[in-house]
Order: sequence, then structure tokens, then C-alpha cells
Amino acid sequence: MSSNDRHVLIIDADNEHLERLAAIIGDEGFKVTKSNNGMEGMVKFYQNRPDLVVIDYGDGTSRLETCRQIKALASETFVPIIIVAPYLNDEQISRCIEAGSDDIIFRPFSMAIFRSKIHSMFRIGEIYSKLYTLTAARQNDEELAEALFSQVVEKGNVAEDNIKIFKRSAETFSGDVQLTALCPNGDINVLLGDFTGHGLSSAIGAIPLSDTFRAMTDKGYSSLEIIKQINRKMHQLLPTHMFLAMQMVTLSVTEGIAYVWNAGMEDIFHFDASTGALKERICSFHPPLGITANLIGDMKPKLVTLSPNDRIIMYSDGIVEARNSVGEFFGEERLISASQLGFAHGDVQRHIIAALEVFCEDLQQDDDISLVDINCDISLYHDLGLAKGSERDLPIEDTLITQSSDFWTWQMAISGEKLASLNPIPLIINQLQEIEGPGEHWYNLFTVLTELYVNALDHGVLNLNSELKNSPEGFASYFDEKEVRLAQVGDGYIKIQLQHQSTPSGGLLSITLIDSGSGFEFTPWIEPGQADNLGDNEFSGRGIKLVSGLCQSLSYKGNGSVVNAMYRWDR
Repeated sequence: MSSNDRHVLIIDADNEHLERLAAIIGDEGFKVTKSNNGMEGMVKFYQNRPDLVVIDYGDGTSRLETCRQIKALASETFVPIIIVAPYLNDEQISRCIEAGSDDIIFRPFSMAIFRSKIHSMFRIGEIYSKLYTLTAARQNDEELAEALFSQVVEKGNVAEDNIKIFKRSAETFSGDVQLTALCPNGDINVLLGDFTGHGLSSAIGAIPLSDTFRAMTDKGYSSLEIIKQINRKMHQLLPTHMFLAMQMVTLSVTEGIAYVWNAGMEDIFHFDASTGALKERICSFHPPLGITANLIGDMKPKLVTLSPNDRIIMYSDGIVEARNSVGEFFGEERLISASQLGFAHGDVQRHIIAALEVFCEDLQQDDDISLVDINCDISLYHDLGLAKGSERDLPIEDTLITQSSDFWTWQMAISGEKLASLNPIPLIINQLQEIEGPGEHWYNLFTVLTELYVNALDHGVLNLNSELKNSPEGFASYFDEKEVRLAQVGDGYIKIQLQHQSTPSGGLLSITLIDSGSGFEFTPWIEPGQADNLGDNEFSGRGIKLVSGLCQSLSYKGNGSVVNAMYRWDR
């Protein structure tokens, strides 16, 4: 910008001083606007938007107020202000600086120094303008990047009507991650993660976290396997000073329970929304992820039996550690009270956030804030998973596959210690998708394969009784006993064979499992009419009943250690 383009506003009640300053500034080639009082000066500032303001100190108080008002009018634009004054003491100088003065020149002054001061202020103004432009451009880039970033991370979230998510970042980027995904068997995985710190640096792990969570959920891996892989991924990718605190809830639609994990985060609350009662708190039982390459110790989920009125509340520490003007924390008790009030009025999220904002009194938040409200009425999630209707009624010419040019087989055997560490179902589903292509028709097949394999392992190889699971305490006992028997499995094995025959609309898949167990009583659940009399509240045989409804046919041989299912699928 040339000198002729620069504009200086002078405010001075003394006409002699005003004209003298105007002459000096005009001789430097700058455009000059003059004013005899503060009110007129502010009007002319608003009209002309000068690049520099020179204010005579005058009576002090009114001129300093003029200085404040001009700084306010300038808003985010940097307009330097020079105050011209006689000798001032330390307190007066401090008041000038507090009012917004960028420099002070004392009378009498050298013309050379006065000119240098003006040019110096213009150089500072240019630097500020460039900095502001760069900052604004960076802010725009960050906001665009954050929008695209959030879309990538959160795209694919499911059940948003029943799993309410609130987030508010302390900076443009958030270090909190909120994810939901549908398992092939209809279960729902919900994850809340909190990376170290906040801002862009804390968000670098969000995309690999999201990719790992969704890919493994889609392939049907268990929640423990997903958490193990997330831990390995974070250990590989994150700097040594960063880690991921994480909560994860798996809503088991078929079992009516939730598997709850908490690694380094605040307590998870389990409420009865009809009464507002806090039924239990699930505290952290594992350090944050990414610190070590493998999970520490024997990590097990907390099993929570669900009722239709239950709610699970997950939240980041940005809520309970939010402070008010006197430094108090919002804390858990206020969060619990706001949740209970929200249950009573039908809007938990709104009541919690309103209570938080009232408490913090519009103070800037120090950390990212996340809140996840999970409705635990599992009937709300049925339509997300299993397809309606039974494929059993689809007509086929024969229940046995005959080889043709469009035919393939696949098989594997699992034995010994691998039975405790390997879940073959995601491998099978992945193989099917590689050969036959992806599609929603594999959701039902995932359920079929899982139920057949779990029956072969639990009731065949391990000889466990499902009746143990008829109470909340029984679930824990069942899984504890399963781990004990897996550790002693010895030479036990399961063999799996798939035979696939293409059809005009899809395919026919024969699934055979053979286990090393002594068998189990299966006839009540496959004999016509008998399964209907066993009741829906019994856990025993529910898997067999479900598979029978999804398959063309289901047959056990001998003592139950050999099972074959015929599954028909359409594109």
C-alpha cells in the first residue's frame, strides 16, 4: 500500500496542535481527517475507516474512553492508535495501554521521531493484516477439514434415533470420537473414545480407529477382538505420549444383555429411566489403549442384563471436569441429577447440556465434551439386523447340492488351543464376500454360522449347559466356566465344511460342522411342534430355533456332534 492510500485520523481539541499534526502527517503523503472531539472522531472513524488514529491526551478520561470505543469499532481489524501527551506518570501510562493505545509520544517531541513512529505503526499494521489473513485462511481450512474429517469418521453410524450422541469440541478438531455400527447378527456396537488432549493433534487417531472399528464389526468379530486390534493399532500409530481412553457397549439383541467395556474413562451409568434410579456404575477396569502392544491381564466385559426401560449413559471427562467461575467441577452428582430430570421430561441430552451451560456461565470450555445416551429397549433394534421372514419357504428343487461347473467347496479344522483364540466366522464371511460379493443377505448367514459354531463349541466340545444362562448371575458363571474348560480343551476339535452351488438368483450353501464332543440333546428344538412349547424366555435351544427359521433345512446326526444346514440366499 502506497503512502497516498494510507489514511490517518487525528483527534485533538486544540486547533493549533491539530493543524500542526495534520501538516506533518500530510507532508509524509498520507490522507488526513481531522476532528476536534471524541464523539465526532468516532463518527469519522466509522465513516472513513482510517489506517491509523492519533489522539491528543487532553483531559485524559474522555480521550481514553474514545480510545476504547475506536478499538471496539475496529473489531478484529488492527488499527493502531498513538496517544500524544505531556509527561505522564506510571499509572496514567498504564491506563493508556489498557484503553488500547499502541504507542505514546510525549510533548515536546522531535519531528523525526514522530514520523518514525507513524511509519512504524503502519509496518506493524501490515504485519497484523497479513497474519490475520493467514489465520483466517487457516481457520477456514481447518473448518473444512474438520467437516470432511467428521463425515469420514462418523459416516455409517446407525440407530441414531435410539442412540443419541452430543459432541462439542474445545477447538476446531475434537479428540473425542463417537461411533456406532451394526454387527452381522443384528447386535449394535457403540464406542466412545477420548484421545489425549484436544485439537488437531489429538484427532490424528480417529480415522484409523473408525476404520478398524467398522471393518471388524462388519466382519462379525467379537467386541474383545475389536478392542485388541484397536489397542494394537493405537500402539503402532500414536506417539508415546498419546493414548486412547475408550468405552464400548455391545447391545446383544438376541440375548437381551449388554457387554460393557471401560478402558480409562469415567464411570458408565446404567439407569432405570422409568424411575430414574441409578442401577449400577461400570468403572474403568483397564488402562487406556495404545500404551502397550497387548491388553493387560485377563480383560473381561461387564455383563449388564437389560430391561426395556433401561438407559446407558456414556460421557467424556470434559463434562464432569467443566468448571464454573469459582473453579468448581460440574461433577458426577450434577450429571446424575440432570440425567434423572431428563428421563422425567423425555429429553436427557437437552437437560444435561442445559445444566452444564448454566453451571459454567458461558465460560470457554477447557476440554472436548461428548455424551452418548443409549436406549436399551432391544426391540427397537430388531429391524436393523435380521431380515424379516424366513428363507425356509423359498422353493428349491433339491435339498442336496449336486456339483456343476458353478460349484465350490471350502473347509477348515480348528483344534486345541486355537479353539480358545480363533473365531472362524469372520474368516468365513470374508471368504464368502470375496467369492460371491458383499450384500445384506450375509447378515442372516452370519447368525446361522455363529449359532452352529457356538453350539458345537459350547455344547459339543466343552459340554456346557445353556440352562446356566437363565439368570443374570448365570451368564457370568456360564462364561467363567467356558474359559476354564477352554483352557483344558486338550485334543478337542471342530471341522467346518461349506459347499456352494449357484442359482439363477443367488446361491445354495450347505454348511456342515463336526465336533469332537459326546453330543447333546437337540431333538426338542428340531422336532415339529415341540420347540413351540418350550417358551420364549428359555435360553436353552434358542440358537437352534433361530437357525431352523433362517435355513432351508437343519439336521443333526447321531448324538448331535454332526450338524448340516442348507441356506438359500438371493441377491
